[in-house]
Amino acid sequence: MREGTESVNQFIDDFYDVLFKPAKGMSRVAIHRSVWHGLLVYLAVSLISAMTAFSAVDSQTISEELTAFIPQQTVALLLQSWPVLNIIMILVFSPIILFVWSSVLQFSSELLGGQGRGLSLAAVVGYAQMPYILLAPVGLISRYLPLDIMGLAGFMVFLWSLLLKIEGIRAAHNFSRRRAAIAYFLPLLVLIAAVVIFFLLLGSFLMPLLSELYPM
Repeated sequence: MREGTESVNQFIDDFYDVLFKPAKGMSRVAIHRSVWHGLLVYLAVSLISAMTAFSAVDSQTISEELTAFIPQQTVALLLQSWPVLNIIMILVFSPIILFVWSSVLQFSSELLGGQGRGLSLAAVVGYAQMPYILLAPVGLISRYLPLDIMGLAGFMVFLWSLLLKIEGIRAAHNFSRRRAAIAYFLPLLVLIAAVVIFFLLLGSFLMPLLSELYPM
């Protein structure tokens, strides 16, 4: 009983410090929390976010739109089974997403001289999803407001989570915040550069063919 109470108190401390004292909270997570703690938080937040999103959907409107293409019985069965299917997909794919993205960030951090453990990084990435929990009460409140605030709230939570991930990289690899930010955005910049180079090469290959097919 005492261990269970201590675990709850630890989670409350982690929750508060990660959200409102990220330097302190992420440092504690990187040192004292395992990758399984991070995965558990990641799964819990993903499930809560999915349930919040599903509860905000107007099933009647979706049903009317889908019945134009799919039989009504199939639409009804799909809407009834969607929550269960969504939970199954989250349980299957969320760990894969967490570990793949953490591995990519670990690689980019090591390129910049990071010496931290990949498992510590995965833990802080999992905890960095905590702000999305706040979308659940915001979704409930927005039902009684004349304006839809979910879009703005979602954007703010995304930025909050992004800053927490950068803070987590800093804590896991003992980086400065600038280097941690570079480590986070480096894979995205490489991906964008690769896409640009691909289309440039594709254009240089297709332009002679197009000029022969459609001479000016």
